[in-house]
Amino acid sequence: MRKPISILIGITSITSSAHSVGDLYYNSSLKDTTVLEELEVTAVKTGDRLTVTSPVQELSALNFLTRGVTDISDAMRRLPGVTLRDYGGAGGMKTISVRGLGSQHTGVSYDGIPMSDVQSGQIDLSQFSLDNLSSITLNVGDADEIFTPARTNSMASSLNVKSIGIDDFSKRTPSLTLKLKGGSFGLINPSLKFSLNNRKNLGMNIVGDFNSADNGYGYKLKNGNQVTREHRKNSGIKSGNAGWNGIWKLSSLSTLNANLHTNISYQHLPGPVIYYNTDNNEVLHKTNLFGQLSYNFQPNKIWMLEAKAKYDFARTHYTDVKSIYPGGVLDRKYLQQEEYFTASAFYRPLSGLSLSYATDYWHNSLSSPTIESPYRNSWLNSISAKWNYRKLTAIFRGLFSLIYDSQKNETQKSHIFRFSPSISISFKPLDSELWSLRGSFKRIMRMPTFNELYYEHYGTINLNPENTTQFNIGTTWRKYTDGVLRSIELKGDGYYNIVSNKIVAVPYNLFLWTMTNLGKVEALGADCSMNIDFALGSQWSLIYNLGYSYQRAATKSEKGAVEWNKQIPYTPLNSGSTSLTLMNPWVNLVLHSVGCSSRYSTTANVPSTRIGGYAEFGLSLFREFTLRNIRLEARGDIANIFDKTYEIVARYPMPGRSFSISLAFHLN
Repeated sequence: MRKPISILIGITSITSSAHSVGDLYYNSSLKDTTVLEELEVTAVKTGDRLTVTSPVQELSALNFLTRGVTDISDAMRRLPGVTLRDYGGAGGMKTISVRGLGSQHTGVSYDGIPMSDVQSGQIDLSQFSLDNLSSITLNVGDADEIFTPARTNSMASSLNVKSIGIDDFSKRTPSLTLKLKGGSFGLINPSLKFSLNNRKNLGMNIVGDFNSADNGYGYKLKNGNQVTREHRKNSGIKSGNAGWNGIWKLSSLSTLNANLHTNISYQHLPGPVIYYNTDNNEVLHKTNLFGQLSYNFQPNKIWMLEAKAKYDFARTHYTDVKSIYPGGVLDRKYLQQEEYFTASAFYRPLSGLSLSYATDYWHNSLSSPTIESPYRNSWLNSISAKWNYRKLTAIFRGLFSLIYDSQKNETQKSHIFRFSPSISISFKPLDSELWSLRGSFKRIMRMPTFNELYYEHYGTINLNPENTTQFNIGTTWRKYTDGVLRSIELKGDGYYNIVSNKIVAVPYNLFLWTMTNLGKVEALGADCSMNIDFALGSQWSLIYNLGYSYQRAATKSEKGAVEWNKQIPYTPLNSGSTSLTLMNPWVNLVLHSVGCSSRYSTTANVPSTRIGGYAEFGLSLFREFTLRNIRLEARGDIANIFDKTYEIVARYPMPGRSFSISLAFHLN
């Protein structure tokens, strides 16, 4: 599996480095468009990212275009240290694991307010459309921003999904963006964004998209020496997203923000590939609706206060038609609800010292035919301090967690109280160089999910939380010149993670499995990236980016066991992403690739469970035109150019070569 990785690193590049320096020069071929204003903001943030105390990676809407990112799963694969589980196709479930910790250890926030799936602990990222997002930010450990809800500090890593914000009040209003995308496997994807403000203190926008695809892509099925060409069946999807965002500047000191978001999907589940048996009749209908409100008050430069509230409703309806079920149909309905409240205060007593306190409470409930109505009450309190002194920045946090679990019949109850500390430091050794060093430590716990606790013939009520300890050291170096090599940025981080009390499934007998705290995982790895920008002329530039990750995540549960010191499932030792972007006055070109080494679907790491490595290559072309107050954006993509057959999840083949074309109209 060394060959695909060497090809991957040797070709062209894209990385998930926070605000690639190449973004600073995107205006070289689009000088007269409104993108120039966005570039100026990005340049400011690039400087701020130099001295962060913990690893942070960001992809903006501009990056989605200039780096050839096609969808949410493609965006996740561009982030070093991230392992993606993708079940294939436009509607396949997509979850991420960061640095070998597991998907339940990564929190997902929407516009700064955490999302939840207390049933499985995994947020399906396929519900997000890139057309409705302004950025995706991944923080490993704690973010440098201390004025945040306590819940955002309760995860080993956090992914913040930011929606398209309200237009600046100084801009012309109203504005409208219409986009139509079509492509292989029956893909039809229209989307819109409408913004309106009174140029004073009120603003709103409406975003929405619809996605339809049959996902009947081809793949190669190997059975010994025999290779046949098959097509995915029962794989179609129809889904829609709609959102409303509003802002009201109550005064020069206070602001009120509101968000409403809904996602509805109806999809056929193709199931795993079984030799010469492609029939499957599983259907999943999901409805998710949440509304959130945020109030911010800043009376002076010393104090800031913020309060947020959210209600989340998620309904899942699963059906499977098979003769083995009574009546020939298995019908299951699951309903999750959450009420969430948070309040925080920020205080700056000295010019170099900042303090923050946050208290969060939320209530989760689940209605299920296989689980007897469990519910969870969570109360978190966090205290944070940030100290800046000359070249040094240090952040200290303490998180107090109180969790109460029960069921409707009140026969089972449990209480958990835990204190979780963290510290992170950055240091800038030289005034003459854009160079910084960083180090961080964090200890946190993960509560068992409702499935792990209560699921019929599977859950175990007396499970303890998983405990995670994280260590990280890293550095960033950046250089700007006036020559052909305009800028270069190098980033590297090494880490060591320990997960104890790991929750694993063990067989009770031949037919019954149960959950227990038997596991321990240790992960040792490194993430690095390189970003280079070349000036080829007044309107020509070449942007080269490279990202690479090494992850050695091994089970340490029982010495002498078959699984001892074996790589955990679906975690490759080597992974990377690359791209080469040519900006010019005619048609901008992006060559990109992602890939990883082989993995295993079980902890035993036996040959029969080995999943081969892969390297997938793609090509993107895009161009913008300005006609008076109308801006047109045309884009074409070819994914998996060499029609590589590969799997990310065992027995779920990924799509082969595909094409897509999109055209967007921006009316300002």
